[in-house]
Amino acid sequence: MRKSDPKVSTASRESTPLWNTTSRGRFCVGEPFASYFPAREFPDYGTFFEIGGKTLKQEHRTRVTLVHRSAGDGAIKKSCAFIVKSQRYPFWPRIRTGFRISKSENEFKSLLYLKQLGVSAVEPVAFGTERTALGFVRSCFIITRYLEAAIDLADWQRARGEQDTTMQRSLILKRLGAIFHRLHGAGFFLFTAKPKNLLLCRGSEIDSDLHILDTPYARTLRWWPLTSWAQRRDLGYCLGSFQPALTDEELAAFYEGYLPDILGRSAKSVQRRVLHAIRVQQNLTPLSRVVHAAKRFIRHQMRRPRKAKAT
Repeated sequence: MRKSDPKVSTASRESTPLWNTTSRGRFCVGEPFASYFPAREFPDYGTFFEIGGKTLKQEHRTRVTLVHRSAGDGAIKKSCAFIVKSQRYPFWPRIRTGFRISKSENEFKSLLYLKQLGVSAVEPVAFGTERTALGFVRSCFIITRYLEAAIDLADWQRARGEQDTTMQRSLILKRLGAIFHRLHGAGFFLFTAKPKNLLLCRGSEIDSDLHILDTPYARTLRWWPLTSWAQRRDLGYCLGSFQPALTDEELAAFYEGYLPDILGRSAKSVQRRVLHAIRVQQNLTPLSRVVHAAKRFIRHQMRRPRKAKAT
C-alpha cells in the first residue's frame, strides 16, 4: 500500500501559495507573507536559498538561518522573524528523490494540514525545490515563521523540577497525548516527533500550548498494517527520545490524553507495544543494539573520505 501525501485544501486564500518557476528552481510563497519577500528582491530560487541571516545550525547538507524581514511603509511598517532551512543533496542521496516531492514541499503541505486538523504548528511561509534535468532534487528550502518565547520539549525535560511542578509536567504530557490521538485518529503520522521538534509556548503559569515543527516525512496512512506500524513508530520515537527518560507518572499522563486507542486495542496492549518501541529507540533490545552499531560504523566510514579531502 503506497504512502499517501497529506491532503491539503487550498480553498482558503490565507494558505494559498503563489507559485513561481525560474530556470534554477520552483518556489512558492504563502500569500499572507508575500509582502515580506517582494518579487523585486526575491526574483528567483537562488535569492531564497542563499538568503543571509544569523546561522543557527550548519551541517554538511543542512543550514538553518534566522532572518528578520519588514513589510509595509511608514506607520504601518511591520517586522517579522523567519526560520529558513535549506538542504543540498549530494549524488547518492539525490538518487532517491526522483519520483518524490521534496522534503521541503512535503513539510510545507504537512504544516498546512496540521492547521486544518486543529493542531498547533509553526506557520509555513514558503518553500522551493531545485531539480536536475532528470528530475532529481538537487536542493530545497522551507521558510517558517519564527516562534517567539518558545522552548523545545528536550530543553524543557532537562530543566524539569526547576520551574515546573509535577502537576504542570503532567498537564503538558497529557496535552501531548491528546495531540497524537487527534493526529492518529485522522490517519496522519509524523515520523519525526522527537522532543526537539515540539515547541512549548507559555501563555501563563497554568496554560501552555505545544507547536509541531520539522515534518518532512509526515504522511497520511490508511491501510491497517501500516497504521499499526506507524503508531508504534511515532509514539516510541517521541517518548523514547526524552532525556532523562519519562517517569511512570509522566507516561501515565501521556496515555490519559492519548487513549482510547484509535485502532481499537486495549490500553494494556497499546502500552506494551509502545514500551517495546521505546526500548528499541533507546537501543535496549539486542537487535536494536546491533543495528545501531552497524549504522555508526557506516557513518564513520562515510565521513573518512570527507575528512581526507578536507586535509
